[in-house]
Amino acid sequence: MLTLSQILFALLCFAVAWIAKKRAERPIDSAAEYLVVSLSLLAGGIAALGELILDPAGSDSGTLQRMLTNLAVYTGAPMLVTALLALARDYPISRPAWGRWLLGLIALFEFCRRMSYGEQYTLVLALSLIAALIISLIWFKIVAVRSLMALTTLLFGASVGAYYEFSLASALLLSSGSILLLGIALLRLPANNRATED
Repeated sequence: MLTLSQILFALLCFAVAWIAKKRAERPIDSAAEYLVVSLSLLAGGIAALGELILDPAGSDSGTLQRMLTNLAVYTGAPMLVTALLALARDYPISRPAWGRWLLGLIALFEFCRRMSYGEQYTLVLALSLIAALIISLIWFKIVAVRSLMALTTLLFGASVGAYYEFSLASALLLSSGSILLLGIALLRLPANNRATED
């Protein structure tokens, strides 16, 4: 079950990353945000493949596996949600600002890890991401996108709960559904978020 959920998660990450990359190639103000979404999902897919392929018992492969997972969870996920907030608000962020945000996330993770607050930081980060997703769904103007983002947020929140209460496999399955809905939402977004639907 875990292997199948990891494969599904990786495939959906790569598929939605490709959708976001295609959107980033358009001459629009929010191209950087789509590129960040694409790279964040790519990190998630690679981390899932790393969990499948790399041997956690090996010193080098185990270290690489942890690095890929940490990259996806502690930098990829916050960058993804930040990009969604920027898309919802129709507020383009410059590439240098994205670079500074990435460095800040890495520094914050390393600080919490060295202070032995890793578990607490993970939980606070997950709850912050859920709150940010709720804000983004409020900011999206298009009703269909808002509905898809509501379901995305619900599934992501359920995946966080499943990780803590049940298993990684169930969390990955719920996250896969969240990523699928995110991909559909990205396809429904216009060049800017100013257009509305009744």
